[in-house]
Amino acid sequence: MPINSLPTHQMPNSSNNLFIGTMSGTSHDGIDVCAISGTKKIKLHYFSSYKYPRNLHKRIAAVIQNQELGISEWHEIHADVGVAFASAINKFFSEHGEIRESTEVIGLSGQTLWHHPQGKYPFSLQAGDPKVVAELCGIDVVSDFRNSHIHLGGEGAPLVPEFHQKIFLSSKHSQLILNIGGIANFSFLGKDQIFLGSDCGPGNSLMDVYCQKILNCAFDKNGKWAAAGLISKKNLDAMLKHAFFKKCHPKSTGREVFNLQFIPEQLLQMSKCDVLATLAELTAISISRSIQSEIQGVNEIIVCGGGINNKHLMGRIEHHAALPLISSSTYGFHPQAIESMAFGWMAQQRFRGNKLIVQTGNNQIKKGLLGVVTRA
Repeated sequence: MPINSLPTHQMPNSSNNLFIGTMSGTSHDGIDVCAISGTKKIKLHYFSSYKYPRNLHKRIAAVIQNQELGISEWHEIHADVGVAFASAINKFFSEHGEIRESTEVIGLSGQTLWHHPQGKYPFSLQAGDPKVVAELCGIDVVSDFRNSHIHLGGEGAPLVPEFHQKIFLSSKHSQLILNIGGIANFSFLGKDQIFLGSDCGPGNSLMDVYCQKILNCAFDKNGKWAAAGLISKKNLDAMLKHAFFKKCHPKSTGREVFNLQFIPEQLLQMSKCDVLATLAELTAISISRSIQSEIQGVNEIIVCGGGINNKHLMGRIEHHAALPLISSSTYGFHPQAIESMAFGWMAQQRFRGNKLIVQTGNNQIKKGLLGVVTRA
C-alpha cells in the first residue's frame, strides 16, 4: 500500500493521454509516482508514495554516504533500483485500474547517487535502469534528464523552474517557489515570464543523516528536538564558510557535499537538540541568503517538498527571509507531488519533441531536448 496518496481526480478523456512522473530525491526515503495530463494546463489525477525495500534503502544510503561504488555493485544497484521503480509504478497502476491503457510515457527520475556538474567531464549519476522499467511496465520511458541538462551547459539541477513557471506563473506579481527535499532549491518567476533557479544548499539532508546515523531514527518530527535546542554559533559560522555557499547562481549540489562528514566533530559532541537546532539554522540561513537577491517584488514564498512538515524549520526560514511561507497546496498542488509531476511533464515534452529552456552557468539561456527515450 502507498505510504501517501491523493484522492482521485477526474480521468482524462481518450484524446488527453496520461503521463506518469516518478521521483526519488536526495533523501532517498521512497519513490513518488503521479499521473498527470494536459498541455496548456497541467492536471494531477493521482499521486502516491512507496517505500524502498529495506535492504535496497540501506544499500542506497551506504553508497551515497560513503561515495564508493564498484563496477559490479553499480550494475546490480542500477538494475535493483529499476525494479523498485517499476514495482512502484505497477502498484500505482493496480490501485488506479484503468490508467495503464491511457498512459503515453513514464518520466523516470532515477535515484541520484553522485552529482558532479563541474570539471573536465561533468556528469550526474542516477541508478534505475530505464530498460528494466520499460520492460516490466510495458511502457516507453524517458530518463537521464540531468545529463542532458549538463550537456547543454546547465548544472543538471534544479530541473523544475520551467515546470514551476508552467503551474504557478502569475501576471500580477513575481513569485518565489522553494522546494525543500534533501537539498533545498528555489525558482524565481518574474511576472514578465523570466525565470531562473538554483540549489541553495542543504534542506533536510544534514538533519536527517544525523538522526539516521547517530540517533537511529528517520527524522526530527516537526522539528521538535531542534525547537528545544540552542544554536552553536561557532559551529554554524564554520559551516557557513563552506565554498558552496560563496558560489554564484545557478549552482547545484547533493549528498556528496552535505553528508555526515560535513558536520563538525565538535558539534556532534553536543546534545541532540543543540545539534539539530544548529543544522536547522544552517538550512534556514543558507536558503535565506540564496534568495535575498531575488525577492524584490515577491510578497510570498510558495513552499513544496518534504521539509514543509518541519514546523521549526519553516519558522526559522520565515524569520530570516522576512516573507510569509505559503504551502503549494494553497494553489491546488500537494507539496510532495510537484517534483514527480515535473518529471512527468518533462517526459511529455521530450516524447513530443519539445525543447526546454536551460539556464547555463554563465547565465545564458539555451533550449534543447532533455532526456533519453527507451522503448518498451
